[in-house]
This record gives sequence, C-alpha cells and structure tokens, in this order.
Amino acid sequence: MKYNFKFKEYTPKEEAVYGTVLTLGNGHIGIRGEIELEPTIYGTTIAGVYDYAPYFYREIVNAPRVIGIQAFFNGEPLSLSTQRLLKYERELNIEDATLKTALCLETQNGTNIEYESIRIVHGKRKNIVLLKFAIKASEDGILTIISPIKTDVANPSYRDDITVRHIDVEELKAHEDYIYAGTRTLDGKYKIGIASSLVSKSKAKRSFLKNAGGISEILTLNVEKGKSYEFTKYITIVSSESPEVKEKAIRELQDAKELGFEALYTEHKNYWQEVWNLAKVEIEGDKEAERGLAFSLFHLIQSAPINDKISLTARGIHGFGYRGHVFWDTDIYALPFFMAVFPKKARDMLKYRYNNLDAARENARLNGYEGAQFPWESADDGYEATPPLIPLDIVGKEAVRIYTGEEEHHITADVAYAVELYYRFTKDEEFMSKYGLEIILEAARFWASRVEYESDKGYVIEKVIGPDEYHEHINNSFFTNLMAKYNLLLAVRYFEKAKKLGGTWHETVQRIGVSEEEVKTWTEIAEKIYLPRQIGGVFEEFDGYFELADYTVDPYGLGEKRLPEEVRRNLRKTRLIKQADVIAAQYLLKEQFDLETIRKNFDYYIVRTTHASSLSMPTYSIIASWLGYDDLAYDYFMKCAFIDLNNIYGNTQDGFHLATAGGVWQIFFRGFCGIDVKDDIVEIAPRLPQKWTSVKMKFFFKGALVELELKNDEVKAKVINDRRVKIRAFGKESSLGPGDEVVLRG
Repeated sequence: MKYNFKFKEYTPKEEAVYGTVLTLGNGHIGIRGEIELEPTIYGTTIAGVYDYAPYFYREIVNAPRVIGIQAFFNGEPLSLSTQRLLKYERELNIEDATLKTALCLETQNGTNIEYESIRIVHGKRKNIVLLKFAIKASEDGILTIISPIKTDVANPSYRDDITVRHIDVEELKAHEDYIYAGTRTLDGKYKIGIASSLVSKSKAKRSFLKNAGGISEILTLNVEKGKSYEFTKYITIVSSESPEVKEKAIRELQDAKELGFEALYTEHKNYWQEVWNLAKVEIEGDKEAERGLAFSLFHLIQSAPINDKISLTARGIHGFGYRGHVFWDTDIYALPFFMAVFPKKARDMLKYRYNNLDAARENARLNGYEGAQFPWESADDGYEATPPLIPLDIVGKEAVRIYTGEEEHHITADVAYAVELYYRFTKDEEFMSKYGLEIILEAARFWASRVEYESDKGYVIEKVIGPDEYHEHINNSFFTNLMAKYNLLLAVRYFEKAKKLGGTWHETVQRIGVSEEEVKTWTEIAEKIYLPRQIGGVFEEFDGYFELADYTVDPYGLGEKRLPEEVRRNLRKTRLIKQADVIAAQYLLKEQFDLETIRKNFDYYIVRTTHASSLSMPTYSIIASWLGYDDLAYDYFMKCAFIDLNNIYGNTQDGFHLATAGGVWQIFFRGFCGIDVKDDIVEIAPRLPQKWTSVKMKFFFKGALVELELKNDEVKAKVINDRRVKIRAFGKESSLGPGDEVVLRG
C-alpha cells in the first residue's frame, strides 16, 4: 500500500482545510497540517487535556504550538503570504505517517529560497514530534532560524472574534542546547511540559528569546549560494495530572537526540508497518475506493486514544469542532472498526464509559432518573457537556437553544449496544464481567425509570430527540423506544448469564444490588414498550410524524441548501429528516426485521432524508447494499470516503469526520463484504460493487485473526494465529484452526 496525497495550491482558505486533512497524530498528540513557516491560531492537541469553558462546560485545550518556525534571509522573513511563491507542494504519506513540504520563494530582494521539510508525530514514542528541514538560497547571505514554543495560544470560541485562553505559563527555561516551557491548564488539573531542541551540523550562533509569546531558540549562520543547510527540531510533549512532567520531557528529549532523526524515523515507519499489516484493505479493480478507505482509516487510527481516560472525539485530534467532546458517534460508528481490527483500543474506549459510570449515575439522579444516564456530549470527567445554548452575537442577546443534552437519551442504549457488540467480537470475559455487565445493568435501570405507563399504549418514552434532530420534544421515537427495549432485554439476558456463571459475573450483580424482582420488571417493561404505528409496512418515526407536511428530495443530493427557503425555515413541520433514524434502528437491530420490511422503510425514508449530518450516508449505504441498490450504496460509500478530502460539508477545517471514517469501514465490512458476527460464527454474504473483482482484509473474532479474500461467489478464509474460528458462507460452514485455510464457493 503506497498512498501519497499531494496538494499544490496555496490559499489561506485551502490552508485551513489542509490543516485538518494533513494532521499527524499518535493518539496522544495531534499536530495540524498548517505549514510550519506561517502563523496560525492552532497550537497542539493533547488527547484528554480539557479545561472549563464558557457555554461548552469543558473543551479540549489548544496547547502551545511546537511545530512552527520562522526563517529570515538577510533580515527578510520567509513568508508565503508576502513573497512570490514559485513552488508549493505538500505530501501526506499515510503508509509511514509523514508530511513533506517543498517550497520555493522569491524574496523581495530577488533571492530564491528553496525549503523542504518532513514532519513526524512519532507512532511508538507518544511524546515525540520531529521536524527535519533544509534551506537553500540562490545567493550568499545570513540565515536566521527562530524555533519557538509558542505559549500565547487560545481556543477559537462560538464566534470568530472570540477566543478562550486555557493555558497558564509556569516556567520558561533556556538551556545551552534546548528550551523548556512548563504550563498548566487554568483549572489546575493538567500540567504540560514541553522541551525542544533545534540541531544543525552547520556552524551557527545560538541564542534564546523569552517574551509574552513564549520561548524560542535562535540559530544564525552564514550560508553559501546553492548549498543546502539541514536542521532538525526535536520536541517532547508530556502531559499529566502529576507534577513530574519537566523531568520526563527533558529526559525524553535527550534520548531522542541521542538516537537521532534517522533511527527515530525508522522506528516510526516500522510502527506504522505493523499497524497497516492489520488494518490494510485491498480492493482489486477500484484503487480510488481503496485509496479513500485507507485515508479514512489512517485518520481514524491516529486519533485513537492511548489509554482509557478519554475516548475518540467527534473531530479527533484534528481541530476544535464540537469542542473535543465524545458523542454516540464513537460507540456506534467508530468503535466497530476497532473491535474488529484493534480490539484493545476498543476496550479502552469502552472502559472510558465505565470509568465515568458514576458521572452517568449522577447525571441520571440530577434529571430525576435511576441507574446511569450517559451524557449526550462528554469530556474528560464524564459529565454532561452539551451547551444548553450557543450565543449568536457577542453580548448574547440572540442565541440558539440546544436541547440534545436534555432530550437525546438514546445514547444510553447506544453505549450498552456497543458493549455487547464488543463482547460478541472479542468474548472478553474479564471486561464484560467486571465492567460491561455493570454498564448494561445500570443503563437498564435508567430506562426502567425513564418510561411511563399509559393504559392504551403500554410503556412510553416522551419528550425526546431521536437521531433525526430536526424534530425535538417528540414522543415515542421509534429508534429510542426500540433501543431502550433492546437494552432492557440485554440486561435480562446478561443477568441470567451472571447467575449461571457465578464468579466475577455474580459479584458485579451483587455489588450494584440488582435483584430478581427488578429484572422481572425490566422484562415486563420490554414486553410492553410502545412502538409507533406501521402504515403500509413503514414505521412512523415518532408519534405524529405522518401528520406532518410531506416533502421529498433526490436521494443522491446532500444537505439543506438544495431546499426552498420556506422548507428550510420550517423543517420541524415537515417529514424531512436530518439523518438515518428508523433506518439506523433497522441496521443496528437487523435480526429483528425481515428484508422486505427494511426495504419498505428504506424506500420511504431515503427520499425524505437530507443527509445534513455526516452520520447519515454510512447507514443508508449499508442497507442499500443489502437491498441490491448497488449504485446508491457505492455513491454514498465514495462520498463518505472522500468527505474531508473534498470538503463535502464545507466544515473540514473544524476537524476530521471520524464517525464517517468509521462508517466507511462499516459500509465495506457489513455492507459490501456482508459480514455479520454471531455468538460463535462469522457469517459472510459478499455483495461487492460491480467494479470490485475481489477484496482482502484481516480482522479478529474471539481472538482469532482471520485473513479474508472475498469475491461475490467465493470466500477464502485463513486463521493466522493460534485460535479457532467458524465461518459460514453460501450455506456452507467450516471450522478453522491455527493455520487452516478454506475456500467456500457459491
């Protein structure tokens, strides 16, 4: 797999998009792709480091910028904005996770300056960032390089003219061969230690500068015409809730310098080779689709947190969209990829939910419910982080009211669903017995307290928002009620399993005090929970939906701009929906519906969905592939695979659409490859797009690493570790042991 993504056009607007799509990260550190020679509002993203913010409760911190440099030739600053740009090339290599830059500038005095760099956020050594660059001038002169740790950073806020500072500087220190900045978040919770050293083999005068903007190293040297001068900037970033960040940052910096750039680069490439050995997907006959899928997976993988203190955020380590908050996006759209390919990462992200279970319990209590109610948006502490309103003007006279934190309760069932799916993929008994079981049971307690009984309907759930967020304060959302029912029955099933297995399973049940009587109530509620009516086989999205004004759209279109202004102003009064809702429930709970019922609902809702949310197309694409709507399924797949490269939604600058990236993989895995994981078997029913002749991939199931090669009429499977697995395809079943290979044909 050799995929390089090249960009040759420079404008400030494009640079903001490049900032996202050229981001490099390692799960701990995120460095956006803005060119290092130019100023930017973006510093460094450190996963899990948050601070209190107006309106947004807690937001991910814009930490000091470390990648930037300033270069002067004969006193004139090198600037893409003010000098003639003769060459501009940026190249992201996703195979070895590097970003290369090549520039040629003509100074105002007529000197041509060539600049080349390679940037690395080290995959294995999570605290290390590297920038190696070379400069060549067409004339003799004096070259000055300023290499700062820029501590004067702030977060962009709800308006472009407002920023929020989260960093307080505690120490700026200049040593003979490095500089150090010690900072902390304003709430005092996190300390960030940054050490940096600019190294050159050429003879140079070294000096330092401290000011309100931070601390800098300065190298000044005489350069000869036509000769290239190389520099390496070594950076270490250590964040912690404990105070020992300085010693660790300096020690790791010295270790990195001793190893040198080439050794670190080799180590980094080897790390990513191991990553792609598991994650690589090959699509024979459609390299553009393979390229888009690989790009999506690259950004998904490099955003995965390194521990269980935080989960995958909506826009990753790439920007400040949604303030670095965690949504249902992670549990439903992104996690299945990690469950199948990097199960330890999936475990950590679900453990984040468990670590914040007490916060979810408190959230339920504050809202008058029992059990655990997971917040619609969460940050590092697990409490509800959804802003109740967002001001539109600087004085707050106009504002948009946000109800999702108060009403979009389906996330609690979504988390329980993800826990069970992880267990289905992995059979991780320790996780399920110690952590997952408790999540499922406490979520069931929430739903049992959330329902109300009506004699003519049974148990109802009122005043909610479903995945279709156009319609607020609705009663009996099909998605919400069905997922709540699923959660309750899941809890009943695992309660019985815990009784049977005893040990840690039973200890968990006893510890949280779940009784037989309580479980009996869950069964009764689940059996009598109300679902909206069906007309002509189509489920009503919520009570009263069918009475709204009808309006349909072209399923190949996207967004709200295509709608007449009158319709846009009155979306809540129409049957138009923002994203998959009923269809999302039928995807997640596929086994509860026959294909004809799914078809009727798909045909109805697809022409009433605007896809104004990036979460919409993956679900529709998967079901379209099941139904044989091949052109539509493929169209959505390709749009999703290039959603940020092509800036389809016009907001790529705010961060990468990670849920869509996970959705692209699910289209491939669940849709086109037709893979379903059951309790003890992998079922495969390939539905490859017309131009795809075959696909290759690897995934884990119950510890077995399975290598698959699929065609529409053939499944070749091999176990490449020491576990066993059962495969079913085309009505045939095979049990494979270590090293076994089988070919099943249709």
